[in-house]
Amino acid sequence: MNKSTLFIAFTLLAAYANAQCASNAQGNVGSCMCNQGYYGTNAENGGTCNQCPTGSTTDAPSLSAGGNTNSSADISVCNQCQANFYMTAAATAASNGNAASSAQCSNCPTGTGNNGVQNQGDVSQCNICQANYYQSAAAVAASNEVAAAAVTCQNCPSGSTSAAGAAQQASDCQSNQTTSLKILLVSLSILFLSLF
Repeated sequence: MNKSTLFIAFTLLAAYANAQCASNAQGNVGSCMCNQGYYGTNAENGGTCNQCPTGSTTDAPSLSAGGNTNSSADISVCNQCQANFYMTAAATAASNGNAASSAQCSNCPTGTGNNGVQNQGDVSQCNICQANYYQSAAAVAASNEVAAAAVTCQNCPSGSTSAAGAAQQASDCQSNQTTSLKILLVSLSILFLSLF
């Protein structure tokens, strides 16, 4: 290889190495977008994608107006709550000298959850039980006479499991085959040892 060919190859390699999206971004050079849960005005190499505050997230990555990656993207595009969080305050755009804000999201109580929310509400948005819990009472939205309450969830009985949102009563918890097998093996081992 002659020196000019080597120089051109090195230059192209350097250009390729520098032609990438910013950290926490995806896509092709010229159309990089911040990942979901991040926002920024420039997701290209040298740009920045900022992470949404805890519990909040964005819609799917988008370069369009109102999307999480464009010249006007700010923290207000963090307008949804992630799974297992409920929304106490909606996101607000900057206006009249007030700064933009993200959705305010709080953790659902232990054992409760949801699939994510897009609107302001209360703890009643925690309307499914997590894995290995069953529902003993439904969530209750706040009203004039009633305080909001998350779904009430109880641990599945010992040796049983459930998928998130699947168990509406204790009998919906499925026997844990691994646990049953272990108990059987231990019992057989004890029986075997007692014979000798």
